[in-house]
Amino acid sequence: METTFKINYFAVLISGVAYFLLGGLWYSPLLFSKTWLAAMGKTAEQIKQSGGATLAYITSFIGSLAAALVLAVFVDYAGADTLEAGLATGFFIWLGFVATTVAPPYFYEDRNKRLYLIYSGYTLVGFLMMASILALWR
Repeated sequence: METTFKINYFAVLISGVAYFLLGGLWYSPLLFSKTWLAAMGKTAEQIKQSGGATLAYITSFIGSLAAALVLAVFVDYAGADTLEAGLATGFFIWLGFVATTVAPPYFYEDRNKRLYLIYSGYTLVGFLMMASILALWR
C-alpha cells in the first residue's frame, strides 16, 4: 500500500512560524508570563540567568515547524479543506496526542496544574490555528 500526501510546504512554513510567534505572545507579559513564572516558582531574572534562551528558541522553532508538518499530514489525510474541518482536526489531534499524554505526569508527580493548563492551552490554540491555516491553504 502506497500512501502519498498532498502538502503545501509554504503553508507548513507559515503555520509553523505562526505557532512559534504565538508562543512568544502566550508566554509574554501580555498573556501568561506572570502566571507561568509563578507556577514554576521562578523569576524572569532566573530564566534569563539560566543562559539557555538561544537553544530554547531554536528548539521551539524547529518543534513548531515539525508540528506543522505532521499536522499537515493529518489535515490531508482527514481531507480537511474548510475552517470547520481544520478546527476539528486540530482539536482532535490536540485531544488525542497532547492533552491526554501531557496530563498524567502532572498528577503522578504532583506538578503545578496551572502549568498544565498554560502548556496545553498554548498547544490547543496553536493546533487550532495551524490546522485552520493548513486546511484552508491546501
